[in-house]
Amino acid sequence: MKFKILSVVVLICMALMLVSCRSFSIGTRSEPRYERKPGPPPHAPAHGYRRKHQGAELVYDSGRGIYVVIDFPNHYYFKGHYYRLGEAQWEVGVNLEGPWGFISYGELPKGLRIEKKGKGKAKGKSKGKPGRGLGLGKE
Repeated sequence: MKFKILSVVVLICMALMLVSCRSFSIGTRSEPRYERKPGPPPHAPAHGYRRKHQGAELVYDSGRGIYVVIDFPNHYYFKGHYYRLGEAQWEVGVNLEGPWGFISYGELPKGLRIEKKGKGKAKGKSKGKPGRGLGLGKE
């Protein structure tokens, strides 16, 4: 009789242990584990926040919402990718050393896209004076 009670108690304890392992995520996991990637945080606390990533010094530009790479003109960092403006085309890469690939203007981060406002003409009344470069004689 004692053996039956003891075996029932052991089975109940084992069942509780298995249930608790699943509820506390002990053992194997079926869902992917979050891995923290090195690099700047997804947001910066203030303009001018500095951080190093892959040996390059980055400064956060709050007006654009992206990082500017120090000592590399026209190089930017945003969410794990470096962006640079080549002679006529934007390029993207995972490292500053490359490889670099071309990227379309629409795929750029919002802070790198230059918004054109208006059609390039000034609004308002003319002052009656010619602008520069019209070739009119000197007075």
